[in-house]
Amino acid sequence: EGAENALRKGKSLLAAGVKSVEGSFKKGDQIKIISKNHKELAIGLSSFSSEEIDKIKGHQSNKIEELIGFKAKTEVFDQFLYLTT
Repeated sequence: EGAENALRKGKSLLAAGVKSVEGSFKKGDQIKIISKNHKELAIGLSSFSSEEIDKIKGHQSNKIEELIGFKAKTEVFDQFLYLTT
């Protein structure tokens, strides 16, 4: 719910708002953001690979470097192509 509200307000999706990852993708790939009710919310470009997101999901931004081993931006998803709802 918090992630959905953030996206609707034009804000970025942070790792703390990610509950699960489906499929395999690379940093920069186009991905879909799906709500907990299975509703497509947005399509955009991922800031991390699926493996990296799986490691950082649900964690605060200040833990990202510790979890994946390198300093990175804090937004999981911040380059919207468009909102779908």
